[in-house]
Amino acid sequence: MKKRITFDKYGEMRFISHLDMLRFADRLLKKAHIPMKYTQGFHPRPKISLGNPVSLGTEAFNELMDIELSEMMTNEEVMERMNSAAVPGFKVTKVETIEDKRSIVDVYTNAIFEITGSKSDIDTLETLFNQEEIIERKEKKGKISERNLGERVKDFSRVDDTINLELVNTSPNSFLILAGVDIKDVHIIKKGYKI
Repeated sequence: MKKRITFDKYGEMRFISHLDMLRFADRLLKKAHIPMKYTQGFHPRPKISLGNPVSLGTEAFNELMDIELSEMMTNEEVMERMNSAAVPGFKVTKVETIEDKRSIVDVYTNAIFEITGSKSDIDTLETLFNQEEIIERKEKKGKISERNLGERVKDFSRVDDTINLELVNTSPNSFLILAGVDIKDVHIIKKGYKI
């Protein structure tokens, strides 16, 4: 039985990395006595999968996690048990049973972000997002590769000192680096996904 869990990760939990998030989920599910299905092989692992990694320091709301259960449980029971641990900065907001075999990454490609900062930093980012092409150049083993990150920006708007973005399989951090804006000087929130 496959369950899709919608959760919020905020406060101190925003400093938990993608791999640590998987470990955290494993421990939380054990503590909540949720009967999990495990992989086969020498090192069986619980069947847990997350969406694209959330950058360290980014608060994420309406984030998704798929788990596979070995026994029947209601969605309400899964949610109640996971929230009973009362982990600061982590809250399950919805649980649904799904039949879809596709992964979260395959279904949810477009993420919604909010970047807030000083007027000068947001001005700099707005200038970048208004360019027709946003070229990222990387050097690896002496070879320079280029890609147009502008193709990954599906929507962009600004309200005061906040930029709202819809990005396809991309972190806003790539744009901050290109704009020369220090990640520590802005506040990034991942607000969820758009289908």
